[in-house]
Amino acid sequence: MNAQSSVVMQNQAQMQQLSQQRSQMNMQQQQARMQQQQSMQQNFQNQLLNQRQQAAQLSQQQNLAYDSQKLSLQQTQASNRLQIEQAAEGRNLQIQQLNNALKDRYTQQREAVKRERNMLMQQNQTDRRVYQDQQETATKQSIANAEAANRVYLGEQSQLSEKRKEAAFKAQTILAKSIGAKGSILATGRTGQSVGLLALDTERQAGRDVAATEAMMKADYDTALINMDNAFQQNLEGNRQAESKVGFNPEMPYLPQMPEVPNFVGFEIPT
Repeated sequence: MNAQSSVVMQNQAQMQQLSQQRSQMNMQQQQARMQQQQSMQQNFQNQLLNQRQQAAQLSQQQNLAYDSQKLSLQQTQASNRLQIEQAAEGRNLQIQQLNNALKDRYTQQREAVKRERNMLMQQNQTDRRVYQDQQETATKQSIANAEAANRVYLGEQSQLSEKRKEAAFKAQTILAKSIGAKGSILATGRTGQSVGLLALDTERQAGRDVAATEAMMKADYDTALINMDNAFQQNLEGNRQAESKVGFNPEMPYLPQMPEVPNFVGFEIPT
């Protein structure tokens, strides 16, 4: 009994020892599996962290590359914009200089035309005053010529009137003398043919004296006509000379046209 009990106890002890060993082995296996799982989790977390870090680095690199490209593009656009603005400013400066040159030339041409127009108008006014003075001088000369001719007409007519009176008085005197002489012949009481011849001779002599008086009157009349015609011709010649000194009536001068306003060039607005 004791031997069997000892064996049983030994077996129990061995069983317990085996059970403990199994338990230890199980625990070790569990710990090993847990460590392996922890290691796998740690590796997974490390891989996940690495992936996240790599993704973050890649994203950062991409962002940096995008920002760099964006900055480069903005710099390029700014540079292009500056070049465009500078080119536009250069062209606008040239346009302004061109417009200033056009304006200066237009102003100079306008002032030159205004001076020429003023000179032409002043010359026209001077010519008009000269023409007016010449007209007045010619008119005065024509009046003076007419007055001179009229004085000649009046003088000749006055002389003719006096000579007519003298001729009429002389004719009456001759007639009276003829009648007196004829009466004297008849008063002698003589008769016959000789008395008739004497009376006839007296009448003939009176006729000759009257004819001579009329001839002188005719000569004086012709002389008066000649003098009046000479005065008339002198009047015409004086008028022609006075009119020849009158120039042409000046007309309005041809005035040059004012220059047209130039077409100024518009400025360029950069876009």
